[in-house]
Amino acid sequence: MSINYFKLAFKKVRENDEEIHRGFGFKHLSDVTNFYVHVNNQSYTGKTTLCQQIGEAVIMATDILKKICVKNDNEMDDVLYEQEEDRQIVLISHLDPDFKKLYGITADSIRLVTDGFSPRLAFYDKSGVIVSEDLVHGHLFLYFVGQLIFDYVFYEDIQDVVLKFIADSNAKTFVHVCEDFYQRHKYDESDEFVYEDIDLKQFYNYISLGDKLAIIKANEERQKENNAMPINTFSFNHDVDLIPTLGDEFVIPNQLRSVANAIVSGDSLATLFYGPAGTGKTMSCKIIARDTKLPILATINCTENLDEFILGKYIPIDGKIIFKESEVTKAIREGGAVVFEEINMAKPQYLAFLNSLLDDNGFVRLDNGEKVLRHKDFRFFATMNYGYYGTRELNQALYNRFNVICELEKLSDEAITRMLCARVPECRTFIPNMLKVYHQIQNKIMKEELDIVISPRNLEAWAKMAKYEGYIKAADKTILPICKTDKVLENTMMSIIKLYKW
Repeated sequence: MSINYFKLAFKKVRENDEEIHRGFGFKHLSDVTNFYVHVNNQSYTGKTTLCQQIGEAVIMATDILKKICVKNDNEMDDVLYEQEEDRQIVLISHLDPDFKKLYGITADSIRLVTDGFSPRLAFYDKSGVIVSEDLVHGHLFLYFVGQLIFDYVFYEDIQDVVLKFIADSNAKTFVHVCEDFYQRHKYDESDEFVYEDIDLKQFYNYISLGDKLAIIKANEERQKENNAMPINTFSFNHDVDLIPTLGDEFVIPNQLRSVANAIVSGDSLATLFYGPAGTGKTMSCKIIARDTKLPILATINCTENLDEFILGKYIPIDGKIIFKESEVTKAIREGGAVVFEEINMAKPQYLAFLNSLLDDNGFVRLDNGEKVLRHKDFRFFATMNYGYYGTRELNQALYNRFNVICELEKLSDEAITRMLCARVPECRTFIPNMLKVYHQIQNKIMKEELDIVISPRNLEAWAKMAKYEGYIKAADKTILPICKTDKVLENTMMSIIKLYKW
């Protein structure tokens, strides 16, 4: 017979005890609408309520996952799972003494197998001998424990919210897990429990979640070591004045430390940074150049400055027409870096020279016929946005010549705060409100798919102008112009800004 365990659980409560054990003081059917309401909540009251067994299963399941995350030889807790065909889990766990007492369980451990619909369960004593249990509400509780761990293994959205709860166990995240868990399964009907011995030998080819998490943890530790590695530097005898000088607020991100060392060693001759506006693509080039002592001889904006004369041109000097090479050619000849900003806005014919320049035996052919061989310390940086007006796909042959292609995430609030404090110290007390405005506008742009961009540069300009006329009036000249004279949008933006005290 099929049973909707999730609906049934809301009608069940332990006798004379409505409190959710370790459930932040909540009780069975507590109204928690003020904490969180799932978008698929179809309650006719529009409210979110908690269920005792679901809430306690969340606590125990996350406890088990915590143990697995810090697995050691003394712990037998683990989850085995089959990813491809059977898509089921085997939960092996000691039982928490408190939950054993609450649900009248005498066994020491359980083995539970489920594919999300057909649960099998066995209880064992300390010697591994199977024992029988006469449960009243415990089968519901254990069903939810297994189901939540099943969801954790196979569904990323549940995994994300569970990990948030593990990282920060508080009432809000607890409600979030319970509600998301219930909304996913509120219409599910599952088979009745089958109680039988579960021989682990039949699951010999399953993946161990404990082993998988141990590998991930080891990789993360190695990554931390890599992120702490010292950055190597170039040794240039010329153009040291062209090495970028930047404020202390600009710190190389951990993800770029290895990139910097690859650039110095020559393992990365050409490096491409891509991402939306305001992620610091060009600044990343400058930070790497600063920290590796690499002079930048030319920065080319491909929307304006890239033409057929990129390597040099004939000009009249003292009555003669002579060929004057560009700073790009000087870098190719003598070493140093060049940065091509928004490279995917350039006309392909003006980028053709890069194919030979970035090849194994790099060179360029100048208009005067000279063949210039690439210096061993020449480095090429490029940046680009995807999907903006005027951009185009890079030629595949050129794209393949980049040794490192790195997507940059949006700047964190911490990085933006550090930048604003260093450049406009007067704005320090207003930064929290500026960031709230920034995120609200970003959300509106994303939700409505608007063809506009707001970046930390706009915030910096806003803070500087606000020194002279306050944040409301300064927004007219620094924030609202991103709306491209769309008056309706400008009014909406200003209404967002006026919500805060300046």
